[in-house]
Amino acid sequence: SPSSLAYQSKLGPIEWLGPPTLDEIGRLGRAGVEQLLVVPIAFVSDHVETLYEVDQLFAEAARRAGIAHFRRTTGLNDRLTFLRALADLAISIRPFWG
Repeated sequence: SPSSLAYQSKLGPIEWLGPPTLDEIGRLGRAGVEQLLVVPIAFVSDHVETLYEVDQLFAEAARRAGIAHFRRTTGLNDRLTFLRALADLAISIRPFWG
């Protein structure tokens, strides 16, 4: 299935990565996309940017763009496999702590 990459969380007038997610949602809607799954790859946990920006603002933008089905994957949050990986990483770098 097709995929695209977009960026969110721009703050202020500084130059940022692109395309912005809202622009990409509009482009996908104009291209006739009817289903959109957003995978916020930069976030490991659900928080205000995923729960509000993606679930509310981006979902509304998708609806306005004609995208009938909009979903977001959940973050890794407290998944045991993820927590074990973090613990293993912390233990592996412990010798560098001094």
